Amino acid sequence: MRAWIVLGAVWSAVAIAGWIASTTGTQNGHHRYSAVAGLLLMLAWAGGAATSFVIRPEYERRMQSPLLGASEQAQRRLRERKEAQQLAREDPKLAREMGVGRPDVAGAADAGLVDVNNATAAALTTLPGIDDALATRIVETRSQLGGFSSVEDLGIALDLSGDVVEDLRDRVVFLRR
Repeated sequence: MRAWIVLGAVWSAVAIAGWIASTTGTQNGHHRYSAVAGLLLMLAWAGGAATSFVIRPEYERRMQSPLLGASEQAQRRLRERKEAQQLAREDPKLAREMGVGRPDVAGAADAGLVDVNNATAAALTTLPGIDDALATRIVETRSQLGGFSSVEDLGIALDLSGDVVEDLRDRVVFLRR
């Protein structure tokens, strides 16, 4: 989409340059830049037309389905979650600094994840299968144990059902306290 804007600006600038060239200075009653002006105006017209043919299929694709935009956003969120989970595993210090898994912290790059070891009980309730009572149990248990190491560890410590554990798998991280 940004490329479309840039191309539109380029062809507009070429057209403006052609128009300016067509209106500047005369010599013996003739415009000095008429050939250049004509060339610039034709180039702007042809370039703009060609660009519209090139971008039309993508434009139509985006305009046909309201689900396409939602699908692309969901794919981006899933990608960001996977990247943030990988970052939490490989560079937990950086992940903590960025706020991965901390939707309860203003300006954090939580990536749609919740850090079970550090997030508030309110943030924990945004997870599937976690109500207020379970969120409170998580906070109390993590204080007693010093945190959890994985979703399996969380499930064992709190005797969670396998379905709840699986629902949490793609939504949580476990950064050190």
